[in-house]
Amino acid sequence: MARHKINLLTHEFPPKRGGAGVYCEEMAHAAASLGHDVKVWAPVKPDPESNASLPYSLSSLPLRGSQDWRCSVGLIREVRRKAAEFAGSIVHLAEPGSLRAFVRLGSFAGFLPKRLMVTLHGSEIPLFSRFPLEKFFFRKLLRKADEIHLLSHFNKKALLTRFPELASKVVLAPGAARRFLLPENKDNEDENTEGKLRMLTVGRLHPRKGQDRILDAIRQMPNELKAGLEYYVIGPEVRPHYVRGLREQADSSGIPVHFLGDLQDHDVRIAYASSDLFALTSVPHPRSVEGFGFVYLEAAAHGLPALAHRTGGVEDAVVHNETGLLADPNDSDDLARSLERLLRDDKLRLRLGQKARERAAGFTWRQTAKTLYGAA
Repeated sequence: MARHKINLLTHEFPPKRGGAGVYCEEMAHAAASLGHDVKVWAPVKPDPESNASLPYSLSSLPLRGSQDWRCSVGLIREVRRKAAEFAGSIVHLAEPGSLRAFVRLGSFAGFLPKRLMVTLHGSEIPLFSRFPLEKFFFRKLLRKADEIHLLSHFNKKALLTRFPELASKVVLAPGAARRFLLPENKDNEDENTEGKLRMLTVGRLHPRKGQDRILDAIRQMPNELKAGLEYYVIGPEVRPHYVRGLREQADSSGIPVHFLGDLQDHDVRIAYASSDLFALTSVPHPRSVEGFGFVYLEAAAHGLPALAHRTGGVEDAVVHNETGLLADPNDSDDLARSLERLLRDDKLRLRLGQKARERAAGFTWRQTAKTLYGAA
């Protein structure tokens, strides 16, 4: 296989948190491990000392924001200024911000890539199809793409329902758990030995992530189950009004609820290792969907059964009655019944957790990168 020069463009990259940023970092690392020459273009602060240890190069984009017009213009202007670095390479539009810039202004980019690759995480599909003019330019860009990477069957159906002519360009390849969150042997020292079941949620505190649904389900549990349960919530607080509501729900839930904030990877890994059950009940939204959900695979890698809603691409990450339980997002009683079932049945949690661990081992970023780029 040939060694490719890959330019990956993104508006989201660590230390900024989010699924798209995780995807870009892991894909860059995996592609470099396959022998490709990878450069990531992202709005990160230059840090020559830290960047020197990376297997890929990192070029700082002078951008603020994500998808507004000013940000789009700034990205295209920077790309034009350095067009020689993009010509003849694989150009990968890897997250919604960079994609939207090219939907709006791609004809002004000033270079011809060897291959154009687009990744759609999920929300872009309905979001960029709302208005006829934007949909026209979205379709035009996707027709120019050589490959369109989708992470779930849900995303594939959403795309081809709107643009059936793109079927031959689709590459379906899931993501995986973050490298830094995979279990380590020493994590066993932190396993839960206190008797109470620990339920964990990892995700930004936002209405679409559905932490309020979980707290409502907890409130409905019988007192004997509440007595043996603790709930830990990890994630940045991005909607103050929503967070205030969550804290009020927690106060009346009848169990200890711990809001731990936005932790570093090491501490998140330890939280996974010391928990018994993972819960993230993302809710449907007309303009924002859970296109896959890497956190479900992170939890699965630690042997945690998942409680989730049957929505978006979650069904590709959680297999109902095999690696977790999926509830109807429009039926709060269904969620409560599923939670009660997991809390009461130790053997069920163990079986689901074991299958989750086995399944998660089959998802790797290296394999996803190999599917998209090939091996050098």
